[in-house]
Amino acid sequence: MPKLSAICYRLFEGEESSADSAARGEIHEFGGELALTFDDGQRLFVSWVSAPVQYAIGIKGASHFVPDARLTDFDVSDSAIWAGLVGQDVSLQYVGPDNQVLEVSSATDSLFLCSFERGGWWADAVTVCKQAPAIYGV
Repeated sequence: MPKLSAICYRLFEGEESSADSAARGEIHEFGGELALTFDDGQRLFVSWVSAPVQYAIGIKGASHFVPDARLTDFDVSDSAIWAGLVGQDVSLQYVGPDNQVLEVSSATDSLFLCSFERGGWWADAVTVCKQAPAIYGV
């Protein structure tokens, strides 16, 4: 995959604190989506989806939301939580067959995008964290 050049959180009203948490390198969650932009111009959108299990993480080449969804863009490319991945060749790999955890990794760093919220796997949200939930043993 080409180098990761930018990360944009597309957040609903009331989720703005997620961008602040990313800046501080803290675990955070939101109900919107994130857009990963690569140096070749490719853009991938990551959000919660309902397949292959009810709450999973999905990747698409276009937004997961309808055009009139009230999402506000926040550039988190310079945030502490993404610092080790921006400007690097990254890979995207699901940790298990249920697609509930997506690992974004470079040669030197990684983070996890999970459909895990407040201790449960019933979340229509994306959790961004540096360690996968314990049940995945990553």
